[in-house]
Amino acid sequence: MLKAVKESVHRMTSHLQLISGYLEMEDYGKALGKTKETIRELHALATSLAGLANVGMTVPKDGAVVVPHGSRVVSHEDVNVDIDSDEVRSVDKNEVRAGYGDDNPKTK
Repeated sequence: MLKAVKESVHRMTSHLQLISGYLEMEDYGKALGKTKETIRELHALATSLAGLANVGMTVPKDGAVVVPHGSRVVSHEDVNVDIDSDEVRSVDKNEVRAGYGDDNPKTK
C-alpha cells in the first residue's frame, strides 16, 4: 500500500508539471483535462492515506518504538486523552499532564 501511495504522489507531481507546461503554452484545454485527472488521483490518494492512517501500530512485547529527535515518550497514564494501555499514538504537548513525562526526557 505504501508503494502505491508513493507512486501516486509521483504521478501527481508529474501531472502538476504538465499542467504548468500547458499553462505556459496557453493550452488551457489540456491544462483543464490534466487538472481533472489530477483531482481524481488526489481523491484516490486521500482514500489510501486515510486507510494507512487508520491502521493500528503494534509494538512487540519487550520491543521498542523509535521516535523522532526531540520527541518525548510518555505512558498512557501521563496524558489527558483516552488511550488504551496497549495503544501507541502521538499526542500534542498540551495533552501531557503537567509534571508527567519527566522520567522520559526528550530524545537526543
